Amino acid sequence: MTNKIINSKLYCCSIGLLCALTYLLNFCTAIYQCALVFTIIAITINAVTFLYGKSKSLKGLAFAIMISFVLLWKLPYYIDGMIVNGLVFASFSSLMTSMYWSASVFQKLRSKFGLVTSNALSLSVGAIIDGFIMGLFFVLNNNFSYTRIIDIFNKELSYKIIYGLAASAVILIALNILKITST
Repeated sequence: MTNKIINSKLYCCSIGLLCALTYLLNFCTAIYQCALVFTIIAITINAVTFLYGKSKSLKGLAFAIMISFVLLWKLPYYIDGMIVNGLVFASFSSLMTSMYWSASVFQKLRSKFGLVTSNALSLSVGAIIDGFIMGLFFVLNNNFSYTRIIDIFNKELSYKIIYGLAASAVILIALNILKITST
């Protein structure tokens, strides 16, 4: 009974964190900020997938996205002084799609490669998919030149990979410390 209550509270806290992060995602003003928030969302999704399964993690993310979308759907979004219509919808669609594939890769690889490696690989997959979808959004909206879109993609992917690798290293160290102290 106590474990069920703790699990329920932990899940609710995770969904609350996802709500805050998805809301925050659309207030980032620099590429490195968006990449950091995205990486924290991906790690949270992987943690929820590990504890509760992919279905519950994606349902939680969908709930967080719906709450954030309702709060942000009329938000005027400017990049370089130009209003960019549809960016909130595109970013949430991209987030949901990339996290679906990231959680799927994490779940599939976890038994083969362990927690840390599958986490790092799934973060990379999610980052690439998110970058392609957002790049496609900017291409279709003719907001930027192709060179600028590729530059944004490269910078964002680089930040996401660096943050993901750093987070995976911290997770590895933490898990090793926990193993040492528990024995």
